Amino acid sequence: MRSRVDYESGPGYTPGFSVFFRDLGKLAPLAAAVLIACAARTDTPSAPVNPEAARVVMEANLPSSPLWIIFDWEAREREGRFTGQGAARVEAPSRARLDLFGPRGESYLSAAIIDGEIKLPPGAAADLVPPPALLWGALGIFQPPAGGELTRSVRSNNGLRLEYRAGDEAWTFEFEKERLRRIELKGRDGARKTIDLKGEDGARLPREAIYRDWATFTELKLKLGEVEEVDPFPPETWQLYAR
Repeated sequence: MRSRVDYESGPGYTPGFSVFFRDLGKLAPLAAAVLIACAARTDTPSAPVNPEAARVVMEANLPSSPLWIIFDWEAREREGRFTGQGAARVEAPSRARLDLFGPRGESYLSAAIIDGEIKLPPGAAADLVPPPALLWGALGIFQPPAGGELTRSVRSNNGLRLEYRAGDEAWTFEFEKERLRRIELKGRDGARKTIDLKGEDGARLPREAIYRDWATFTELKLKLGEVEEVDPFPPETWQLYAR
C-alpha cells in the first residue's frame, strides 16, 4: 500500500502528546449539539431485550479479513488545531492497533486493543485513549462493553438502538440498516463520550469517525484514506515500545 505514513519508523509514543490530549479539553463548548440528545424520539419500542438483534449487527459490522487502514486525523482545541496521518492494523474481533503521526511523520501515539484490553507503551497515561468499545467503534466495528448487559433494544424504520449497562456506565449503540452509526457512553458522574460515524467505503468502513469527550470538550476526527485486506500481521505488531 502506498502511503505517506511510514508506520515502521516510529512505533511508540511521544511524551508530549499525553499533555496534548489532556489539554484538548479547551475546545469550545458544543452546547447546541447537546440539544439533539434531548430531542424527542419517535421510536417504537420492540421487545425490551433482543440478544439476536445484537448478534446480527455484531456480525454485520465485523471485517472478514485483517485490514490495513490509512487515515487522516484532526484534533481541535480552543488554542489550535492539530493534524496528521495515522495507520490502523485490524484483526477483529481480537486485536487492533492505532498509530497517530504528525505532519513530518513523527510518532504521536500508539495504542492497541488485545483481547478486550487497551495496551499502551510503557509510561503512557492510561487516559490517553477511550475504552475498547469506543475505540472499536471508531473503526466501524461493534463490540459491546466488557461485562456489559443488554438491557433494551429499540427498532424504528431501518434503525436499531441497543442499550447496555456495564457497572456505573450506560452505553447506547445506534445502527442504520445494521451498520454502526453512533455510540454514546454515559459515566456515573454524567460525563459523556461519543463516536459518530459518517459515510461508507467499498470495504463497508465509515469514511469519517468523530470522537468527542463532552466533559472536556475534546474532539478527534478520523477521515478514511486507504484500506487494504492483508494477511495476518506478525506477532511483533502488537508490541508497543516507549521511544
